[in-house]
Amino acid sequence: MKETINYYYNLNPNRINKIFDYYYFYINNELYYFVIYDRKIDDINAIYDFNRKMISSNILVNEIINNKDSSVVTYVNKIPYILMKIYVNINKNITLAEISYLSNSKILYSNNLMRSNWALLWIRKIDYLEYHHWHNYKKYPLLSDSFDYFIGLSENAISYLNNTIKNMSPDDSDIGVISHDIINIDDTIYSLYNPLNIIIDHKSRDLAEYIKNSFFNDNFSIFEELDEYFKYNYFSFYGINLLVARILYPSFYFDKYDEIVNEKIQESSILKITSRTDEYEKYLQDIFSYLKRYYNIKDIEWIMKK
Repeated sequence: MKETINYYYNLNPNRINKIFDYYYFYINNELYYFVIYDRKIDDINAIYDFNRKMISSNILVNEIINNKDSSVVTYVNKIPYILMKIYVNINKNITLAEISYLSNSKILYSNNLMRSNWALLWIRKIDYLEYHHWHNYKKYPLLSDSFDYFIGLSENAISYLNNTIKNMSPDDSDIGVISHDIINIDDTIYSLYNPLNIIIDHKSRDLAEYIKNSFFNDNFSIFEELDEYFKYNYFSFYGINLLVARILYPSFYFDKYDEIVNEKIQESSILKITSRTDEYEKYLQDIFSYLKRYYNIKDIEWIMKK
């Protein structure tokens, strides 16, 4: 890989390290990541252009580096890679204030980056997982023990979302903002500041993911953070109900599921989630009670009765 980096980027690192399927190295104490590009290839120009706009607007983001042929993507054994210069302290956790700042940064974007129709995406995800699980349930006993519970939770989220879309209307505040495909509160490089993770979506997306992650990372200041967040971020009634649906959807479980079956982590890591379902239901109850102080949201009866 050193020869590839040197040839395509005129960089000569002394040492290149590999973690899973990505590489990292230092040049003059500056950190670089060489990562597989796993989004649609047709989106690459929109991603690169948006990355440049963020940088020119002084918005903190890791920088995509073109190769010697002025191409964003470099193919290695027919696999597309992208080189990024890392500007963020890799030991720094995400804060809700940073999410708020990014979602309030106004930059023109390509429609290629827009995400919508959560219900369809969630249904496809469930169909895929159920098909996969049916053929592999004996291989993953810990996942099998918890799978139906989280599928049920996701179906509850889809029902709540569909009811919101059917009976409510968005207003001018329900616009697309800088969001992220995956929010991992412990990893800023592959979450908040990774240009390959940036999408355009409703502001409830990142807020919901932060709220859910806060429970599993024992963030005891979440309600104080939410008080501060809502001072600067208005939600319509439609938007707050999108938030509720997104909180209900157990993305954290499905993300872990994918990592386990792709052999990135041990199956036992799912216990961090499944051993705390009773606590998590109480946390959801507290979150929804908090939201009801400000918005007349519909109760999720099976949660509020527990």
